[in-house]
Amino acid sequence: METIPITEAKTRIAELAERVAREHDHFTITRNGRADVMLISVAEYESMRETLDLLSDNEALADLRQSREDFAAGDVFALGEVRAELEQRRAGGG
Repeated sequence: METIPITEAKTRIAELAERVAREHDHFTITRNGRADVMLISVAEYESMRETLDLLSDNEALADLRQSREDFAAGDVFALGEVRAELEQRRAGGG
């Protein structure tokens, strides 16, 4: 992540936007020497929003915790079991 002053960002905006979009670079833009804004890709912003939404959903968090506990306890399904279950559901069995 690079930190650049806003005056420099203004002159390099096309280049910065290209790097953010293509390489997922981040830029902190300063104004009067203080960090003021971040330049990140839309995809990364949307991913962060989804993560925040998930973290604010108590039911989803409980499900994630339960999944981790199940995995740690070895309470998992073999790939063949999952495939058989999916095939059964696709065939309308349920």
